Amino acid sequence: MARLELQRVSKLLANRQVVLQDIDCTVNDGELISVVGPSGCGKSTLLRCVAGLDKITSGDIRIGGQRVNDLPPQQRNVAMVFQNHALYPHMTVYQNLAFGLRVRRVARAIVDARVRRTAVRLGLEALLGRYPRELSGGQRQRTALGRAMLREPGVFLLDEPLSSLDIPLRAEMRRELSALHTALGTTMVYVTHDQSEALSLGQRVVVLADGQIQQIDTPDGIYKEPSNRFVAGFVGWPPMNFLDGDWLENSGLDAHCIDYGIRPERLLLQPSSSADAFIAGRLERIESFGGEWQVEISRNGSRVIARVAPNPELRRDNELRLWFRREDLYAFDRATGRRLQG
Repeated sequence: MARLELQRVSKLLANRQVVLQDIDCTVNDGELISVVGPSGCGKSTLLRCVAGLDKITSGDIRIGGQRVNDLPPQQRNVAMVFQNHALYPHMTVYQNLAFGLRVRRVARAIVDARVRRTAVRLGLEALLGRYPRELSGGQRQRTALGRAMLREPGVFLLDEPLSSLDIPLRAEMRRELSALHTALGTTMVYVTHDQSEALSLGQRVVVLADGQIQQIDTPDGIYKEPSNRFVAGFVGWPPMNFLDGDWLENSGLDAHCIDYGIRPERLLLQPSSSADAFIAGRLERIESFGGEWQVEISRNGSRVIARVAPNPELRRDNELRLWFRREDLYAFDRATGRRLQG
């Protein structure tokens, strides 16, 4: 286990294009931190810089207190798990797990004991004689994780390791990864474009956009207290609704220099003692998710989505009011995108 520190880390390409800019982040010893952001924001590059696969332009990377900027990957005490698993197709699960230890000339008896102990922990003990082509996606992913575990690194780097799996298997693997982290107590950095993975796995979450950190906070803090409009709109599904003056004409709010946002689950079909403001539009779409409906209203080409309890009385193309409490609104400076407190 090791503490990972990134101090003003920047990465520029040969054409001076900025990929990462002034990244300041500390991953505490034994912490699992998620890095989330849209495609092309620099997530994978950040991991590659930590691993030593890409060279940074400026700043410092410290692992366990040691500056590693100039160390090759094999000396950085990290293990990286990729999206494509990168298993050797001509080797069995046992051989894939043992490969790194054998390259380091670890004694055969020790290799065997450690491989079998890791296989039991990951539920692979019955699969040790199989080849990667004979495994399911989840089994291949667990094999890749096991190979990384056997290196006993100070830091695990996981680059979208579940993105190629189907939805039920991804949910299962998230639970396994969380349990594995609890059991190992290892420092982990988990990169994903899937916000649900980031929020469910990370003890803290880093939101990245255009190579810059937008916010670092707990999952609850990221969702409830977004620092700017980007974070508010990126984290949460369906995404936060942003309301202009047309929507708010009945609310008494000044939307001249301020953008207001509200989460879909905070919009109600009926007024209540605490919900005294509303927006109104034509009901365009109703989607049923069993115990919950997702409704969409439109007004002057703009759309708002609400998550509500099923209501068979709703009819498409009818005018619909959605009620809310003013304190559930988020306010953002229109010029800077920063969230306005109070």
